Amino acid sequence: MNIYSQTIFRLLDQIVGDASFHMTQREQAAYIAASFASHNNSYRLMAQVSALFNGGKLLHASHRNTGLEVNLEVPVCRHGPILQAIANDYHVTPTTPDFEGHPIELVSILDPAIESRLTGEKTFELHQILVSMERIANEELSRYTKQYGYHYIFRAGLNQYYMTKSVAEKVNFLRQDSRGYGYQVRAQRLCYQAMEYRPNLSDAEKNIVVRALNCVPEDAHRFWNWLAANRASYCAMKACISLLDRLQSNGEMLFTIGFNSP
Repeated sequence: MNIYSQTIFRLLDQIVGDASFHMTQREQAAYIAASFASHNNSYRLMAQVSALFNGGKLLHASHRNTGLEVNLEVPVCRHGPILQAIANDYHVTPTTPDFEGHPIELVSILDPAIESRLTGEKTFELHQILVSMERIANEELSRYTKQYGYHYIFRAGLNQYYMTKSVAEKVNFLRQDSRGYGYQVRAQRLCYQAMEYRPNLSDAEKNIVVRALNCVPEDAHRFWNWLAANRASYCAMKACISLLDRLQSNGEMLFTIGFNSP
């Protein structure tokens, strides 16, 4: 542990033991200190402390509050076999935290090779956005759980989506040229938006984007390939939600017809 981390831990200990801080802040400070053992990343530690002092939420509730007991009437249980078939089609391999409904931690699926492209302040900025996106991801997972019931595909999908979104904003896959860093950032953002709008971009469509941006084709395709490879669970999640919504809509329609029949 470096000297900066040691200083942060002393600060966290002071917050935990200081009754002048709100109990929520003291609990989150204790969580930051305890969670370091699981990630051992000084930049994430600094990003979490920064969020703590800026009013951020770091300690998220479990999304499967009743353990493995489930309500068999919720949509994900009624249509469980179909959802499992979709997950299999996309080759989704859920983790233990996915099954158990742990709070989403984007750093848990961050490729160290991606992080190693950055140094110093850039690494800190990546972890800042990861911590910020975790709050959004957990809030979205809570909404899905209330609407459909808890299913591992929601956690796995959102984990991938917000991790890749964070990386796409802070890690450049396109090489710089005479047009400068700003152009490189804008070009990658447009490549990202193209796949966000059309997840299954064809080669012809990708070539159109490359020509429009006048970027190196190999760089753009490397970025798209990375994005596609790290969003299989997200695509499966979107397919599951689309199916659940259609089934719910059809069910309500059939219920209405049956209710109004003589």
